[in-house]
Amino acid sequence: MKDVVLAVDIGTTALKAGLITKEGEVLSMCSVPYSAPENRFVAEGWIWALKAAVDKLVQTGATLREPQGPRVIALAISGNGPTLVSESGLTLRWNEYPACALSLDETTPDEAREFAHSIFLPRILLFRDLISDEFEQTTHLFSGPEYLMWQLTGKAVTVLPEPRYETAYWNREVLEGFGIPTGKMPEFVELGHNCGDLTDNNCEFLGLPKVPVIAVGPDFIAGLIGTGTTKAGTICDRAGSSEGINFCVDKEIRAEGARTLPCVTAGLWNISVLIPNSASLPEEERLEKVVAGIELLKSLAEQNGLVFPTKITTTGGQAKDEAWFGKKHARLEQMGIELVVGNCADAELVGDGQVGWLSLSKPPCK
Repeated sequence: MKDVVLAVDIGTTALKAGLITKEGEVLSMCSVPYSAPENRFVAEGWIWALKAAVDKLVQTGATLREPQGPRVIALAISGNGPTLVSESGLTLRWNEYPACALSLDETTPDEAREFAHSIFLPRILLFRDLISDEFEQTTHLFSGPEYLMWQLTGKAVTVLPEPRYETAYWNREVLEGFGIPTGKMPEFVELGHNCGDLTDNNCEFLGLPKVPVIAVGPDFIAGLIGTGTTKAGTICDRAGSSEGINFCVDKEIRAEGARTLPCVTAGLWNISVLIPNSASLPEEERLEKVVAGIELLKSLAEQNGLVFPTKITTTGGQAKDEAWFGKKHARLEQMGIELVVGNCADAELVGDGQVGWLSLSKPPCK
């Protein structure tokens, strides 16, 4: 019997799940589309999609219940952010409404200015202003996958990938400064936090043993871990409905046209070029944007005395399109860059599995 982590990634239109061994092998995986991904209460369907995924994994022969089959010893969950969900399941998806910056002026306290480029604060304020009744009534407002973790365990948390990410999220003083009640956003926990075991009702509903639920948080982070983009000089192309080319570096580099965030590895940074709605673009336009993004990152590396990598790992839905992969591979080859796919095109699941296994290896808190 082989022990596995059940890795779960909540996407915009579907939930992906896979069985990941301690060695990082993907024994089986599946994708379950949501029946109505544009529904304002789409998050209510995530747990049903998880049940369908568990059933699919059983039906394909990777049994979760038979003594001879793989044995699930934990769930590890990631998902798209900054999607926000209230306790009733009312959902403000990450890709709804244009991204907006915080409204800052000369009267804004200095501590709030640190959060001028927060990914989450503008979305929280948007939820409050657009759906004010729901905002007032809900005890907690969850960031994407944390809603499903809460459903499964009853524990309300927010995963902070690494301490430096606070300014990409919030802190209590800044929340209060913008009129967000203390406690509305669940407390931060670290990447790999054990949220507790599945509740008895969920064990029965899902057909799973009573196992811990491990918090991975943003799919962005899970994807970087799953592609190994956590060491200086590594790079990946996360290409799904949108696309991000992510370069891990050992210095903080900021430039127009690029987004810089901390890496989950202390002291390192991730500089990226984003291509919104990449999958919907004509192929030639999409390819030119990819090339332009790589050239920008290569130029920034040269300006900062860094060696640019000659291999890029790609992941996501676009990595599964053989014709498109071949075209992109050929174009990057002309630039002296090899495009590869890891052991799983859905690297978020691999990252979830790695975080899950690492969490299980830690001694329990006393």
